[in-house]
Amino acid sequence: MRSTLYWITTLLTVLLLSCGEGETKMPWEDDLGKGELGEQEQPKPEPEPEPDNPTPDNPTPDQPADNTVGQPLTPWSEGELDIHTISTGRGECLYFILPDGTTMVVDAGEFSREIADYKNVLQRPNAVTRPTQVYADYIKHFLPRGHSAIDYMHISHFHMDHMGNLETEYTKDESGTYTLAGVTALYHHIPFTEVIDRAYGNYDNLKVNSMSEAALANYRKFLEYQVAKKALYPSQFKLGAVNQFAMKYNAAAYPNFRIENVCSNCCIWENGRSVDIYAGKTKAENAASCGFVVRYGDFDFHTAGDIGDYEDLEYRVANVVGQVEATKAHHHLSPHSNCKKAMNVLKPKVLVATSFYVREIQPDKSKFGYITQGGCHIYCTSVGESLLEQYPTEYAKCNATSGHIVIRVAKGGESFTVYTLDDSNSSYTVKRIDGPYNNY
Repeated sequence: MRSTLYWITTLLTVLLLSCGEGETKMPWEDDLGKGELGEQEQPKPEPEPEPDNPTPDNPTPDQPADNTVGQPLTPWSEGELDIHTISTGRGECLYFILPDGTTMVVDAGEFSREIADYKNVLQRPNAVTRPTQVYADYIKHFLPRGHSAIDYMHISHFHMDHMGNLETEYTKDESGTYTLAGVTALYHHIPFTEVIDRAYGNYDNLKVNSMSEAALANYRKFLEYQVAKKALYPSQFKLGAVNQFAMKYNAAAYPNFRIENVCSNCCIWENGRSVDIYAGKTKAENAASCGFVVRYGDFDFHTAGDIGDYEDLEYRVANVVGQVEATKAHHHLSPHSNCKKAMNVLKPKVLVATSFYVREIQPDKSKFGYITQGGCHIYCTSVGESLLEQYPTEYAKCNATSGHIVIRVAKGGESFTVYTLDDSNSSYTVKRIDGPYNNY
């Protein structure tokens, strides 16, 4: 009996020692943690700490991922300022993402017909996708995370290549009130809460020559219908304002950012007051364009629709704006815009031009010389293939002759980089990278 007890005690001791410190699992332990539903989820391992020295492949929130030619453009990051010029070959559309994630679209031109005098450039990305669908897809792709609408829609002036033409194939909204064209069509793809134009509430008194009357009438029906539904809040562009396009989400974090309204309705904001450049003279729609300057730290960007050197308007606006790092070409870089004396004041390092027709004067290649001589790089969203073949030397002066053009300003406005994106599909692949440019 004692011998039997001795061997039982010895066997138990050996078994206990072999299981010491959990190094060996006993057969019955295979069933631990299992119930009627089988094996339960095991605890997840603790995440690895952020690297002390982040790399482009492992960026921290304060270090946006690098971009590479041949790869899609990376998303906007908090603190950056993005300025996108969207290419469709059928209208002008600029898309801004402000440092705190506030979004703003300037213009949403759209047309399909071809006029008798000259041909249209190649439509992008194809001939069947409407420009407003392209704008909407592009904007949604780059919307800051958590956003589903545009904060500000701004119309620079009332021309069809900036607000939309009433083509016969365009349908009406569900109520049958207005035609879905340009700005009104974009709203049904991706809504906006505020719309700002040069004449809201005073359209009849601010009529000028060469307005797109039918497009404006349709737009007014759209406003009346959406305002009655309390779905939209329109207002008139306020000359001299520095807070009409205020950031909505975290403005206090970026005190060195503002947008200054400098011209509209043929008037400029000069020495703290509105000055009518056309007093007593006939006014036209292009000259009535709204214009502003975006200031972020030492970075400045200027855009003013289709103004030109009518009555010295462009030059006087340039003197109000001052030196800038980048600008949109006025009136598609046509002969009467971006005059030499105005460019000598602005001194941009980057100029972005939109054009829609196969015309030697939009963009006007005769201006390339004095623009580039000052060290400015020209980016065109679309130039006709026949022009590129006919004038290869002149267009070789451009950094781009096709594509979406993106100006991405670093946090704080310290520098900026220009990306040319493929506009033949919706991959938004980077074709070219220029910069970073240092500010003045």
